[in-house]
Amino acid sequence: MQTQMPLIEPRQVSTSASVFGWSHPLPRDGAAKRILIVEDELLLADHVMEAVQAMGLDPVGPVGTLEAAIALAETQHLDAALLDVRLRRGQRVYPVVEILWRRRIPFCFMTAYSDHQIEEMPPAAVLHKPLALPVLHQAVLALLED
Repeated sequence: MQTQMPLIEPRQVSTSASVFGWSHPLPRDGAAKRILIVEDELLLADHVMEAVQAMGLDPVGPVGTLEAAIALAETQHLDAALLDVRLRRGQRVYPVVEILWRRRIPFCFMTAYSDHQIEEMPPAAVLHKPLALPVLHQAVLALLED
């Protein structure tokens, strides 16, 4: 049995701190930007959380159920969100998207699947699994620039 890591670091990648976000500035008030992480695969959720923390950001979650994601999306101060499309029990994350859209919180999908609703999204709004750390980093920075 082969173990496959969900986050892949390309071999030919710059290792400067700015590429991985370690020099990412904090907001003026000193509080870290808060990123909602919705991912039901525990190993991947942990890696995404660690990547967000390494950027100097505050992960909210990770959570792996639609109910928990809705609760956080409705009640927490959030600056952006990273969303797995397919969650446990075959649930889709789209009700969370509606909440984020209403609250004007930028988000990005993380998926290993093709989905008609995802295909209609701009390419920058969809991260395909397995995730490369530099790609995840750039996506988060792009979300925070909006």
